[in-house]
Amino acid sequence: MPKTGAVIVAAGRGARMGGMEKALAPLAGEPLLLHSVRAFEKTEVVDEIVVVTRRDLLEKVHRIVKRAGCTKVKGVVQGGKTRGESSRHGLGALSKDVDLVLVHDGARPLVSEELIERVAEAAAETGAAIPGVTPTATIKRTENGASAGTVDRRELREAQTPQGFRRSVLARAFAEAVKEHYEGTDEAAAVERTGETVTIVEGDRKNLKVTIPEDLAVAEALSAGFTAAQTTRIGIGRDVHRLVEGRPLVLGGVRVPHPKGLLGHSDADVISHAICDALLGAAGKGDLGQHFPDTDKEWKGVSGAELLTRTVEILREVEYVPVNVDVTVCAQAPRLATYREEMIGNVARALRLPTSHVSVKFTTTEGLGFEGREEGISADAVVLVGRVFGESV
Repeated sequence: MPKTGAVIVAAGRGARMGGMEKALAPLAGEPLLLHSVRAFEKTEVVDEIVVVTRRDLLEKVHRIVKRAGCTKVKGVVQGGKTRGESSRHGLGALSKDVDLVLVHDGARPLVSEELIERVAEAAAETGAAIPGVTPTATIKRTENGASAGTVDRRELREAQTPQGFRRSVLARAFAEAVKEHYEGTDEAAAVERTGETVTIVEGDRKNLKVTIPEDLAVAEALSAGFTAAQTTRIGIGRDVHRLVEGRPLVLGGVRVPHPKGLLGHSDADVISHAICDALLGAAGKGDLGQHFPDTDKEWKGVSGAELLTRTVEILREVEYVPVNVDVTVCAQAPRLATYREEMIGNVARALRLPTSHVSVKFTTTEGLGFEGREEGISADAVVLVGRVFGESV
């Protein structure tokens, strides 16, 4: 084998990770990125490693790989604005005598040594090689919003990483891409444009890419030594307030027209309060009354949105962030379904979550109990929080 270097790219923002820093998101008690680095560290075919990350993570990632004893890591370098630019930075940081380059997405933490070696051997032989797996779902072509036929999936492959290339092949592809202002979705796309043949070797279905929190949960289940308590926690919260005249009815940050409103020291937003209690419980940080007591004038009239924002700050102190929220509101009146999307948007903004990670549901008791008699409104919340690695890493 020629001298081989690995470029592990982890310079993205991970905007769909629900507030978690993807490169540092916990997997089996360690940062996700470290799993990728260790796989390349262990295999005999790789001689050196360069990690590419964002400028604000440079020192933190350097500490992580140093503490982990990753001796093959030659450097941690700053990425660019695009995937292509980050890969080019990584290539430039490899030693000049590296002849074979493996580029890997740091968001694929379960890459195996066998897959790395398979790609490296194929790339050394042919000049360019990538792993791929056959799609398992039926694939449709579309035309004007309608199905235009079924694609034979036996002819298709889902591209994975690492992608391997002779250094000269990859350098030429990058140079032409820069000259022509081309930004492909992977390194193979740039190489293909130069006329080079890219060999496809068998990939690995466990080599998944973590893009959203649900992917992290799958990776955790597949990862050896996974311990759920190290990474995620579940919390349950409940809040009840009495309906009285002369008060506005505020639910999920929405002022709902109604003859009565909820009585409380704050705005009595049961949706926000139930979520706060659930979040605090999941993180082991007490309850709403402990942090925002109704005997404290500071919290008189405070909005539910403000309490949610403050609660997120409390969670971050113990290195947790919200992942998803599910709330059920029980009210005989008024009808609330028309306000659902606005409530979801308000909660999502306060928790720094995508709206797809927030659910708000409504029910009645069919006239039974205090809700049924329209004496009050209750809300129950279930939340999932995820561990993040803060400044202590």
